[in-house]
Order: sequence, then C-alpha cells, then structure tokens
Amino acid sequence: MKASALQKVSEKVCKKYPKLSGKRPKVTEQSPGRYLLIYAFADELPGGKSIQQQVRVVADEEGNISKMSVSRG
Repeated sequence: MKASALQKVSEKVCKKYPKLSGKRPKVTEQSPGRYLLIYAFADELPGGKSIQQQVRVVADEEGNISKMSVSRG
C-alpha cells in the first residue's frame, strides 16, 4: 500500500477514533488492490481494568475506505 494512501486512511480513522492518533496499523493485502488495516488499542475501564479493542478497515490502494468495524473485548 502506498504511503500517501495509508496516510489518507489513517486521517479518516483518527477523525472517528481520536485514541488512534499516532498508531500504525498492521496492513495485509486481501486481494490485488484491496487491503485490510488493523489498528489496536486498549481502553481503561472503571476499577482499573482495561479492554483491548481493534478497528478493522478495508480500503483500496487509493485510500478509499469501503468498510470499517470495531471489535471490543
């Protein structure tokens, strides 16, 4: 994936999820021209516990997002 496309996707994701600013995603190619980006972070809960979360983004090589989802737990 091109660096400019990765930056474009990261800017869109960080607008929706500010906790991800400065995080680098794990990038895998699903098919030619289609990429899966996985951002991971931990959120603090009351009582001192934390929860691991992932934001999964499917984007093309121009940086256009086709799908975004969040997993919790």
